[in-house]
Amino acid sequence: MEDGEIEFSKSKWLLFKDYRPYFFVLLITTVTDAISTTYFMSLLGPEQESNFVVRDLAFYYGIYVGPFLGKIYQIFAVWGLSVIAPRLTKWICLVVISLNLMATIINIAVYLEAFREAVNN
Repeated sequence: MEDGEIEFSKSKWLLFKDYRPYFFVLLITTVTDAISTTYFMSLLGPEQESNFVVRDLAFYYGIYVGPFLGKIYQIFAVWGLSVIAPRLTKWICLVVISLNLMATIINIAVYLEAFREAVNN
């Protein structure tokens, strides 16, 4: 990169080739977050979702399609950032993977608590 120019042709496949293991882990955590969000929304509804983009997508497309569309946007954002800032690709992936894991854990915990309350009532 020279003079702040983005070398699109050199970095467009970087995420999928050089950082393939991170990309696969990203895909796995993306799917687990989308599935746990769907279960969470099935019990509590989309209005409880803290991510406003996913919440709006769930209201518009439904609780099954909305979270997955949000995750597709997330993957494209990671890819776009890896093209713009190739040296940060590893760290971008690690941050998003961590966020997906935290969201999955929170979704499962909230779902289980709401499920227990629904069973007890």
